Amino acid sequence: MSAKIAIVTDSIADLGELAVDITVVPLTITFGSQQFRDGIDLTAEQFYDKLEHDQNQPKTAQPAPAAFDEVYRTLLDGGAEHVVSLHASAELSGTFNSASLAASQVASDRITVIDTRNASAGEGLLVLGARDQAARGDSVDAVVEQARADIPNDMLFAAIPTLTYLARGGRIGQLQSLLGNVLQIVPIITLKDGVVSEHSKVRTFARAVDQIIDIVASKVPKKRHARCAVMHSVAPELAQKVCDRLEAAIEPASMITTCAGPTVGTHAGPGAVGVFFIP
Repeated sequence: MSAKIAIVTDSIADLGELAVDITVVPLTITFGSQQFRDGIDLTAEQFYDKLEHDQNQPKTAQPAPAAFDEVYRTLLDGGAEHVVSLHASAELSGTFNSASLAASQVASDRITVIDTRNASAGEGLLVLGARDQAARGDSVDAVVEQARADIPNDMLFAAIPTLTYLARGGRIGQLQSLLGNVLQIVPIITLKDGVVSEHSKVRTFARAVDQIIDIVASKVPKKRHARCAVMHSVAPELAQKVCDRLEAAIEPASMITTCAGPTVGTHAGPGAVGVFFIP
C-alpha cells in the first residue's frame, strides 16, 4: 500500500486556484510599513496596483521556519505518512532554507525538502507533477525521484516590456533602463542553475514573444509531450494568445496559465509574459 503523501510549497509557485490538495506557505510582502501575506491579504491584482501607485518599493520575505514547522506538524498529525515540500530556488529566496530547518526539527525522516532551482510557474509545474503522482498512489521515492529528474529540464523564457521595475529594484542601472526603454530593447530572460540570467535581446516586445515561441518549439522534440505553463503579470489576453500559439506549435501534453505574484512582479512589472516548460 502506498504512503499517504502531503505536498507543500510556497507562494512563489504562483499556483493560485490550481493549488488543490497542496499546502501553500505564503511569503510576506512589505510596502513601507504595510505587511501582507502573499495571496491571502493581497491578491496579484492588488499587488500590481500598489506596485504602480505606491511610492514604496515592495520587499518580499521568506516564511520563518516556524511557519513550516506548524504546517509539517499539522499534516503529519493529520494522517500524512510523508511530506514532500518543494520550494523556489535557494539562489533566489531563503524559503528552501527555512523549510529545511523546520523539517530537521520536526521529523527529517518523514519530510523531504526539494530545491526546485526554479520559481513561479516553473516551480508550480514540479509541484503539480508531485501532487498528481501522490494522488495516483505512487511511492515517496517515486515522487521525489521524478521531481529531481524534472528539475534540470524545467526551462523558462520570458519577456519584460519595460526595464523600469528592474531599475527600481536596483537590478540594473537607471541609465540602462532609460536607454533600453527609448530604443525598445527587450531582454529575454531565462533561468540557469537556479539564477535569473539574460538569454538575448530583441528590439521590440512583439519580436521577443515571437522568439520565445520559436525557442520553445525548438526545444520540444516531440509534440504532445511537453508540460507547459504560461506566466503573465496581469496580462491575461496576451497569455491566452501565447497559449494558442503554443498549442499550434507543440501541442503540449498539459498547459496551465498563472499570474506572476510579487516575487516576480516586483522586478518584471505589469505586462510581462513567460513560458515555463518541461520537454
